[in-house]
Amino acid sequence: MWNNSTSFSYLIPIIWQGNGSNASPNYSSRGSMYGVSGIPHAQWGGNQSVIGGGGSTYNQYVSKYNSISSESSPAEIELLLEINLQGQLAIQADIELTGNISTTNNKLVFILTYDFEPQQTPDYFCSAISYNDQVFSLTTAGQTGSYEQTVTMNPSWDLAKIKAIVLIQTFSGNHKIHQAAITEFSGLLPMFTSNVTEGPAHLVVQFTSNSFPQTGIESWEWDFDGDGTFDSTEENPCHLYTEPGSFDVTLRIGMGGEYEETTAVDYVTVTDGSNVSGSLSGIWVTDFSPYNVTNAVTIASENQLIIEPGVEVNFGSDVQLTVYGNLVADASARDGEPIILTSGTNWKGIRFTGTQEDNIINNCDISKANECAISIENDSYVDIIGNVIHDNSNISKGTIEVIGSNNVLISQNLISNNESSTSTAGISCNNSLAEISNNVIVNNTGQFSAFRLQNGSDIQLTNNTIANNESTNSGTSILIFCMGSSPVIQNCIIVDSDTTLFYPPGVFDITYTCIFEGFTGTGNIDEDPLFVNPTAGDGINYDGLSASWWLQENSPCIDAGNPDPIYNDPNGSRNDMGAYGGPNSIESTSIENNIVNIITQSSISVYPNPFNPSGAGRSPETNIALSLSEQDKQHPVYVGIYNVKGQLVKTLIDNKNVSNTRFIWNGKNNTGSNASTGVYLIKMETVSSITSRKILMLK
Repeated sequence: MWNNSTSFSYLIPIIWQGNGSNASPNYSSRGSMYGVSGIPHAQWGGNQSVIGGGGSTYNQYVSKYNSISSESSPAEIELLLEINLQGQLAIQADIELTGNISTTNNKLVFILTYDFEPQQTPDYFCSAISYNDQVFSLTTAGQTGSYEQTVTMNPSWDLAKIKAIVLIQTFSGNHKIHQAAITEFSGLLPMFTSNVTEGPAHLVVQFTSNSFPQTGIESWEWDFDGDGTFDSTEENPCHLYTEPGSFDVTLRIGMGGEYEETTAVDYVTVTDGSNVSGSLSGIWVTDFSPYNVTNAVTIASENQLIIEPGVEVNFGSDVQLTVYGNLVADASARDGEPIILTSGTNWKGIRFTGTQEDNIINNCDISKANECAISIENDSYVDIIGNVIHDNSNISKGTIEVIGSNNVLISQNLISNNESSTSTAGISCNNSLAEISNNVIVNNTGQFSAFRLQNGSDIQLTNNTIANNESTNSGTSILIFCMGSSPVIQNCIIVDSDTTLFYPPGVFDITYTCIFEGFTGTGNIDEDPLFVNPTAGDGINYDGLSASWWLQENSPCIDAGNPDPIYNDPNGSRNDMGAYGGPNSIESTSIENNIVNIITQSSISVYPNPFNPSGAGRSPETNIALSLSEQDKQHPVYVGIYNVKGQLVKTLIDNKNVSNTRFIWNGKNNTGSNASTGVYLIKMETVSSITSRKILMLK
């Protein structure tokens, strides 16, 4: 009967939930008022009850309804629900008494109800979500009064499901309700939210219109900086704030020739990067470097932070960067100038959790973390490529820790001079299948000096150089701790003095590897690899960063890796063991300082990112460069640009062999029309892999 307004026109349903975390506000006091002793307990007009259920419930409800609806009320209520200038829900009740009210201790009760369906079962179609009351002093026929109650808007509320209710009720005696009214939103109500409201320039703010009604609005006009000029006509635009300051934001909506607008004063605050905390979104650029992160920072699940080459980020004591969304710290595109992530004291590193975005840490210098420098957990997707990760410390985790994640690439990194008290100073994997290739892992000191592998972490170690690490484990020095894991090792160099390679011992798949302790296996050797200039000893007391781990010309590891051509070095010769061999080998422009460049790996580079087709403050076009492996160059390639819904926007290469690997996108779609602002995905499909890169287009 609750939704049959024709037959039951005077019925105003309200449900007070009492179930745990979903309990309605003021549930206890309302229950005490009515003497609730059984469930369900239905109260009609404040003074008539129906308790329990069964087949006769409906008839009992109808009887109560007929009794209450036949009475004459001493009051008339005109009710309005709207949004005030502060963005609050405002309930306005204009009341006139048509008769006398003889009861005392009367109050005006303001209630918001919400239809939670389909989030809850059963369908709590009119649950009380807000409750306020105030003294009601009118008693004599002819008296009038105007009353208002404001409620802070919850961004998760759907306005179409909210109803406002006002009761005139006595809080003494039988708690009789003298009159009630219900209303909902009507007309045009411009409202909006955003992913962030504060942060350092260049701050990317994604605006979302939550305006009412949900359908039928014909136009949206946005003024992002309070200058009186509308900057966008999109429903849900992105805007890039490039300069520090506080900015008013205005949204005007139109429907059927009518217009309404709302302005949020000082809605966006843009800082200079000297005091960063909270939720992050946007691009960090050298103009505002260094960025000083003073408190915990997060990248929310829908947000993206891009850190450009040459930026330095200094983290305060015990500060951690947690990534639920997308982090692109990629300095591979320009001049090899790295991104520096460090601390004047100690910070807690970068933690990725539950993010399936294309997270990239490329050509970064990461140091001074006192927990994991990089922690990856809960099925996160991360590529860690070409970084120098050094002088970090942890107690019981790992310099790089991977937990419950299988889409992780750790490649072409120099991991050196890190320390762990009770775990590994290198890489820890737990229930994970990370790909670990072409890394130099040297002069680290930990209980397990290079690796800790647990719970089915059957990782593949390919073309890594692992040398001069120091184990502090009591009794038995351990290089690689394996508990329920069986790594596959190929084309590596593993040399350490007086250290047990594996503990507990087991049967491991090791081939074409220079490895001490005389492990049998196809192509294995146990010889001095003849590095150009290694450190003179093991562990953090020797500087693995300034050493050279290249191979001398007469090294027994040259041309000694797996002879299958798919493992060949970039010049086509047979695989060299160690990090400087194989198709994804490291090349160094300077042996002395170990500057790392990445070569011959199929990937996508984009610059600038984001870009602005209108040319306002950013480049009017973006450059897309493809890096293709020798294998992929011989076969057709597909490259397309997709929106966040997975719809094709622009085709760049339609399954053709590639001669030109550089393209320009000016923000046009396949029909020549302008694409909307927002996030796009550049997707490349080759014979060997599927690669993607996010790009942000702003206007």
